[in-house]
Amino acid sequence: MENKNTKSAQENTQNNAKGKKKGKRNLVILILMFLLLVCLFIVQCHLNRIKEEALAEQKLQELALRQQEILDSIRLAEQAKADSLKALEDARIADSLRLADSLRIADSLANLKPGINQDSLRHVRDSIRAVRKFRKDSLARVNDSLARIEKARQDSLNKARLADSLRNSDKVPPTAEITPPAGRYYSPIKLKVKCDEIKCKTFVSIGDTLNPQDASKGIEYNKTGSVFFYAADSVGNRTAWEEAKYDMASDNICGKNAFPVPVGAKTVCVDAYEYPNQPDATPKDMVSQEEAARICKNEGKHLCSIEEWQAACRGKDGFKYSYGKSYKQNKCNTNTKSAKRSGRKTQCRSWYGMYDMNGNLWEWTSSTSKQHPDKFLVAGGAWNTNNESSCSESKFSFYPQNQYPSVGFRCCK
Repeated sequence: MENKNTKSAQENTQNNAKGKKKGKRNLVILILMFLLLVCLFIVQCHLNRIKEEALAEQKLQELALRQQEILDSIRLAEQAKADSLKALEDARIADSLRLADSLRIADSLANLKPGINQDSLRHVRDSIRAVRKFRKDSLARVNDSLARIEKARQDSLNKARLADSLRNSDKVPPTAEITPPAGRYYSPIKLKVKCDEIKCKTFVSIGDTLNPQDASKGIEYNKTGSVFFYAADSVGNRTAWEEAKYDMASDNICGKNAFPVPVGAKTVCVDAYEYPNQPDATPKDMVSQEEAARICKNEGKHLCSIEEWQAACRGKDGFKYSYGKSYKQNKCNTNTKSAKRSGRKTQCRSWYGMYDMNGNLWEWTSSTSKQHPDKFLVAGGAWNTNNESSCSESKFSFYPQNQYPSVGFRCCK
């Protein structure tokens, strides 16, 4: 019996030793993997810094080229001014010679007969007047040319100073947004980056930030993955790289203008737009909850429950707003005086493909309030509710038989 216990203890000791050895080996592997990830991160940061330095060098070269062009224009203006002054001096010398010749002729004519003398003197005086008038007109034309040259030079200098002033004072980068926004799509899309400034350049890079290309004219896209984008204004300010993730699905089981949304253990087809579920249509308001439920039923659907509605709004990442984690005033119709036509706010789209779930119109649901079972919930906010238009925003002060100008609905199936 004692031998068996001793043998069992030895086996336990050996097993513990093997377990510790295996644990150490696993720990070493984890540490090596962590170090590898750190190295990859450092290399990526280094590549990004090299890219940014190259872009900065290119901007400096462009600035130097513009400054050289301005200096060349100033040199040309100075040369033209010198040429004009030389021409003026040559004209003065010629006028002096002509005047001296005329005076010599007048002296010679003074010795002629009186009758002939008077006529000749009259001709000489007319010639002198003509010479003086020509000289005066020439001086006026030269002065006008010099004035225009000086004005052009001053304009060039003022433009250069203004460009430098704008470049030094404007330190705010533009705002960039990619269209269509990140999300799931069922057909190829055309990516384009928009900028909030007039003279602005936009770029996208597929998969990483190493291969930027011009995004102003649109880029055909049909793959699942990340797209990075940024914008740069006319004085060199640029946004940081931003990421948009896309999921290009193969088929849509829900048909036209509706897309599948996972809700718990089931999949629900949610209308892409507020009723009548058509892009660019005026959404229906002044409808009671009872009428909204009846309309959905007549179309073979049902009025969305609060759970279905919020799942469609929050998307796969559970965002607070359909477009992201924080409120953006310009993304959806949440700060105006009336509802807009469906889908007009292209950035107001949830991951699964539903538009205008934040703002525009409150939307009836089939769910009643837990505190007030006789009242139904509405969700999402309206055109004037600002940041109180989130996916979790709901109210229960609406009676099912009443109609309201700020309340619409969408259907589910």
